[in-house]
Amino acid sequence: MTDWTRPRPAFSLALALFATVACEKDSPTTTPPDAPPPATQAAGDEAKEPAPELVDTWYNDLDGDGVPDFVELELHSDPNLDECIVEACGPGARGGRLVDKINTLIVLDASGSMAGKVGKKTKMDAAKAAVRRYVEVMPASEVMQVGVMVYGHVGDNTPAKKDESCAAVEMKVPMGAVDPKAVGAALTPLKATGWSPIARALEASSEVLPEQVSAVNHVILVADGLERCDGDPAAIARRLRATNHLAVVDVVGFGELAQEDSAALRAIADATGGLYVDAASVADFDQALNLLTLNIWDRYDAWLCAVGSAPLLACYDKRADEAIARAEAEVERMAGYRDADPQIASLGEIKARIEATRDGRRRVVTTYQVKLEAMTKEGAARRKKAGIKAQG
Repeated sequence: MTDWTRPRPAFSLALALFATVACEKDSPTTTPPDAPPPATQAAGDEAKEPAPELVDTWYNDLDGDGVPDFVELELHSDPNLDECIVEACGPGARGGRLVDKINTLIVLDASGSMAGKVGKKTKMDAAKAAVRRYVEVMPASEVMQVGVMVYGHVGDNTPAKKDESCAAVEMKVPMGAVDPKAVGAALTPLKATGWSPIARALEASSEVLPEQVSAVNHVILVADGLERCDGDPAAIARRLRATNHLAVVDVVGFGELAQEDSAALRAIADATGGLYVDAASVADFDQALNLLTLNIWDRYDAWLCAVGSAPLLACYDKRADEAIARAEAEVERMAGYRDADPQIASLGEIKARIEATRDGRRRVVTTYQVKLEAMTKEGAARRKKAGIKAQG
């Protein structure tokens, strides 16, 4: 998949769009009457100014609506807010997307410190129970996928075993349909033993989550302390969001954490616009997972609304057409500059991504509208059984 969110050098918007390279003015000269005409730069590309770089906001799409932030800014829209879905489905739909898949990857800390007690339970046992409950009550629709990854479960937390433990990150439950029994069976034998390679786990997440415009990727990281394997989790989280179509990492800090530990875990969530929750007790931890359960249901409710909303699809189509037209206009403008091939190629990739996002939305509506009534009824029954109220 083409990546339009890859980092670019920082440029001032005004400089990037409107600044021109100053041309040297010819100084007066005295030319003999019979001298040949002087060579000029009027021929070919030599007379053109060098092409300016595209500003970063051409590559970014903070709200994931398929329209580059630069185009949204030109249209006086908020690049942090998907206005189409909010207008069609209400404020509770802010986290919703009209996509093929809504993916949730649970990344669970099984390092030695998780063997510590919180109340009468070990943190490991409490975390297992809460994760099982989360999967049991999440939407079981075919559009939902869930997986479980663990780290810290290999070796022990002695210096002699550090390298072995830090290298071990494992998918216990592959990304797939919601299957509480499979999750429970995978978690039951898990023991807390080793070190904490949080950065490595987040990096492994990027290999598991699909890098495509037709999916929403969501990571829930459950951890009780700092990275212990010399990685930089916040930096990896930023990269994950940039390359895996706006993946969001929510973090639950479990146990009575030191201020340094809590701040480091919060930085991971902040790097992706995710939620951070301190859970000092088992009750706090259960409450945090309940909040995340409500969030996933809100996403699903918004998805159901989006599939059934003709005005929403029309809004997305209109914005896609505007963004495509703006990209084409920028290609035309760049053609007037010298050495503009890289910028024109990037604009072509951006245009292709806008088109792919638009076409993907139409495909989702075509696929699921015929199933919408049955999916809505099934979701309502499951929500009622779990005691979860519908949004709005």
